[in-house]
Amino acid sequence: MYYRPPEISPVAASGRTVEINMRVLENKWQWSPDAISAKAGDRVILKIFNEDGYDHGFALEAFGINKRLFPKRETVIDFMVSKVGTFSFYCSVPCGEGHYRQTGKLLSEDTHGGLLKGQFIVTE
Repeated sequence: MYYRPPEISPVAASGRTVEINMRVLENKWQWSPDAISAKAGDRVILKIFNEDGYDHGFALEAFGINKRLFPKRETVIDFMVSKVGTFSFYCSVPCGEGHYRQTGKLLSEDTHGGLLKGQFIVTE
């Protein structure tokens, strides 16, 4: 037998499914909503509609997610919430001026060339 710290212990599936609808707002470089939540063990079905006429991306590194969001289309991302905490997500596809100035801070900028960022909050 060995010791496993609680922060790396597996999370049991809750049996719940949470469906979240999200949009990339046209010409605003913003997520709507920019904060989403679920409980550890939940299955999340994230439906993101990209209102822009060009690609964006959705990256939630803590859960190994990096998905391209094609223009004027809905993209579905399905995953299990396996950790507790607050995790950043962001646009992972260069989409305008200033895209590469990403700093990792949790914010949503609405200026031209701003960055798509937000937070994903998981509770026990």
